[in-house]
Amino acid sequence: MKKKLAVSLVTGIALASALGASPAVAVTVTMCTQTGFIRDGMNLTAAVIADGDISGQTIDASAMPPLRPVPCNIGIYYGPGTSGTVEGSEVKGANYFGIVVTGEDSLGNLGTTSVDVTSNSIHDIGEKPFNGTQHGVGVYYYASSDGASATGAISGNAISLYQKGGIVANGSNATVSIGANTVKGRGPIPDIAQNGIQISRGGAGMIMRNNVTGHSYTGPAGASSSGILIFGGCGSDLTTGVRIVKNVVGSTTPADGNDIGVALANYGPDPSCSMVPTTATNNKVINNTITNTELTNNSGNGAPGFGYQAGVYVSGNNDKVINNDISGAGYDPSGCHPMMSPRETCSVDDSSGLLIRNHANSFGP
Repeated sequence: MKKKLAVSLVTGIALASALGASPAVAVTVTMCTQTGFIRDGMNLTAAVIADGDISGQTIDASAMPPLRPVPCNIGIYYGPGTSGTVEGSEVKGANYFGIVVTGEDSLGNLGTTSVDVTSNSIHDIGEKPFNGTQHGVGVYYYASSDGASATGAISGNAISLYQKGGIVANGSNATVSIGANTVKGRGPIPDIAQNGIQISRGGAGMIMRNNVTGHSYTGPAGASSSGILIFGGCGSDLTTGVRIVKNVVGSTTPADGNDIGVALANYGPDPSCSMVPTTATNNKVINNTITNTELTNNSGNGAPGFGYQAGVYVSGNNDKVINNDISGAGYDPSGCHPMMSPRETCSVDDSSGLLIRNHANSFGP
């Protein structure tokens, strides 16, 4: 049975521009500049359009009446062909994205874009107050077209108070290394199904030694949140070869649980997402600590009264789930039956996958 997961539907395109390195001071932005990055039919604006290094700055994209009556949609924007590092800075207040790194734009420009995002505080990304619209992502890398790429290391950041997602790498030419970040969701919440770290629609990379907590959806809309989500298929490219290693996903603190600790959610090519992929996806979940002590999801198995929680969910082909320490009532394998009400709970659920290697994982209460 296919579970309904909460996927960040972020597929915009972008326009390149430039800003050099800046001194280690707060940046006061009185105007938001259009980027050409299209989302929800809008040309999104940014507080800073960058090409080069940003270090030790505070980028506040929030509304500042009367100088800026509405927030900038993006805090820092790197367009196609740019490069740089964002380090030791604070990025806050944008309603769509904190930092965008993209290799393609709405005018057809393509480029090699390489940016590292290191040791920053990224927070308050989304609407005020937060709501259920599908935007508000802390760090977003995007490249899908031939001739475009978006690459970089995302490391050592503290990312919190976002509407939809913490870190997203989206598209077949987006490749990222995601390591040693603290990604903290707002769950349990009823307004939106958040995800912590997501690589999707053909993206590539490694996710290692992150701390991911608090992605728990309590609403009725037929979805579960994921701490770490790998998504592909359903009319998009498969996401293959991602390694998820030595992360701490959830904790025994009640608000820290994730509905699904790690979701390997690849499906067949049909848009209905009803088939298992026929080619190997080869994603690996190894040596992670995955914990949820709470029973909070109410609709992830498709309808209110049929919730869904799992330490690891797998719908791919030839994925590997090895030597993970999974614990807590929220992932109790004795409740791993699709028609369980009020919710199904699983330690490792590979019932939707094919040729899965599920080996040496432990479960404790």
